[in-house]
Amino acid sequence: MKARNLECKKGEKYCPPLLLKIAPDLSDKDKKDISDVVKEEKVDGLIVSNTTISRPDSLKNENKKETGGLSGAPLRELSTKTVKDMYTLTKGTVPIIGVGGIGSGADALEKIKAGASLVQVYSAITYQGPVIAKSILQELEELVKESGKSNVSELVGESANI
Repeated sequence: MKARNLECKKGEKYCPPLLLKIAPDLSDKDKKDISDVVKEEKVDGLIVSNTTISRPDSLKNENKKETGGLSGAPLRELSTKTVKDMYTLTKGTVPIIGVGGIGSGADALEKIKAGASLVQVYSAITYQGPVIAKSILQELEELVKESGKSNVSELVGESANI
């Protein structure tokens, strides 16, 4: 990372942003260690989060005991908590892409208030098709207006404790 950053400073070559994607199943110590490294090494941003290996009690499907990564709506709360934790640990200095369980404008706003500068939608598109993006944006626009803010960026990190 240090060598990459030195090369980028020279301006001799294009250096695309480098983002680190993390799991939502990390311990508090792991999150702290990652935030320290990300700040020290000047990683360009975080993608929070990958799939989870945990299985929430709310899962009712007979396949809930299968191994592997779980994504979508069951991941939403855990992912949002991890966004908030990383935003707090980095003191809002590292851009975060919030991922996991976003299927509505309210879900997107929840991630943004937790500290996400951007959100990624995937599982909802798989189940509801690309039209969900327009629906999420329209609802998010209404929620921003209702908040009295003029721009969604004013809400980034609003519910985090920094």
